[in-house]
Amino acid sequence: MLIVLCSGGHSPGVTTAGLALTLAWPRTVLFAECDPAGGSVLSGFLVGQLQDRGLGEWAVQLRRGADATATLAEQVLQLNGPDSRRILPGLASPSQVSAVQPLWRDIAETFATMSGDVIVDLGRIGGAETPVPLLAAADHVLVVARPTLRDLSALAPRLATITAARGHRPSPRVLLTGDGPYGRREVAKTLDIDVVGHLPRDPKAAAVLTHGTGSERHLSRSLLLRAARSLGTKLGEQVPAS
Repeated sequence: MLIVLCSGGHSPGVTTAGLALTLAWPRTVLFAECDPAGGSVLSGFLVGQLQDRGLGEWAVQLRRGADATATLAEQVLQLNGPDSRRILPGLASPSQVSAVQPLWRDIAETFATMSGDVIVDLGRIGGAETPVPLLAAADHVLVVARPTLRDLSALAPRLATITAARGHRPSPRVLLTGDGPYGRREVAKTLDIDVVGHLPRDPKAAAVLTHGTGSERHLSRSLLLRAARSLGTKLGEQVPAS
């Protein structure tokens, strides 16, 4: 199953949501940072880990004609705990995106056909560098937004673009994060879209995932991870559309 997380504007916590889902995922899963603006896990959640692996190096191997699945395995980092959770760090610099741009279709096909599930972080979308093949290939697209007028106003124009890119596949859904004046039902009715869940504001857990600071000791029992676990179970039980 291939799940893509993105945002229509601003910075509502796509990477935080993706990492939370990865840590709480019920099956084998790979978290892949594919934000054209660059990755952040190596300077945040995985600070202190090897800096010589990731999407950029994988792209170098793909351009040389190497086997996509075999070389991907060389570029991922194993998380502590269950052997079933891995991370592909993102681009070290936005300047690398031009080298990856022609490869998005191959990357999407690899993710869509590999064993296990893949959660992809696309960051903000809507620009010329948006990895459209990943949006098109995903079994599920979750657009992350805070339940505020600022975030939802930025989100609305992007939904039609994502829907068009997906063709016959299921429409994108909204994943709300943090605090705001609007509830799930109101957002769903106003935007005429399914709201798949709501991850609560949890500063301590978020600090671990975004900056690698604070204690991981209670992360698994945090409000954020508990909500992510419930959402992960829900998504994991849904059969992808053919």
